[in-house]
Amino acid sequence: MFRKPREEKHMKDPWRSREHCVDCGVLGNWRGILEGGLLCAVVGQRNVMGRTSRVVVVGGKETGKTSILERAIFANSTVDKQYIPTVEDTYVGIVETERGTREKLRFYDTAGLDARNHCLPQHYHALADGYIIVYSISDNLSFQLLTDIKKDIDRHREKKDVPIIVLGNKSDLAATHRAVDTATAERWATAEKLRFWEVNVQDRTLLMAPIMNLASRLNPQPSKTSFPQLTMGRKNKD
Repeated sequence: MFRKPREEKHMKDPWRSREHCVDCGVLGNWRGILEGGLLCAVVGQRNVMGRTSRVVVVGGKETGKTSILERAIFANSTVDKQYIPTVEDTYVGIVETERGTREKLRFYDTAGLDARNHCLPQHYHALADGYIIVYSISDNLSFQLLTDIKKDIDRHREKKDVPIIVLGNKSDLAATHRAVDTATAERWATAEKLRFWEVNVQDRTLLMAPIMNLASRLNPQPSKTSFPQLTMGRKNKD
């Protein structure tokens, strides 16, 4: 049986309805993780760098936010399961960065937004180190929500430089149900200076690059010039 990391054991957030993460997933390319799915938290904790970064996952209703997290972190498929709207859930995963280090990320899975309710509760902005904004390529309304979501983030985020990525989910439906053109989504993301990917939960490998990119940006490599340079030389005698 897999257990939650020790430091997470007694943590309770007052606004969270329940703690989803009873175990810890490991996301990365090493040691066949793509085939292996869920790994023991003890294995995942080895060589983990830095602090736990908090990522808020936000988007319209039924865009697949929960399915993305389940598939990316635990390799679980939710395709044939009954849809249950998310209230608030939390996932914890160990993510391999583009540099090969491993970082611990806590993902806050939020309730789906709509045209009448298109703003996150403000406490999410207070805790967020980064955001994943999700829309469905088969739902134009979910794409239209992105503008309001981004404005809400810009208005309330407490940190000036917060990494944000955009995922166009359900790309497996592109041939028959596409409602949002890829070029249109790319133009919007470029105008907002955001990184953009089209993904789907059928192909877990598509989820790797964006989440690993986010983990890398949340925990950048320290600059070699951030420390004072010490020079040693022979003192000249008078």
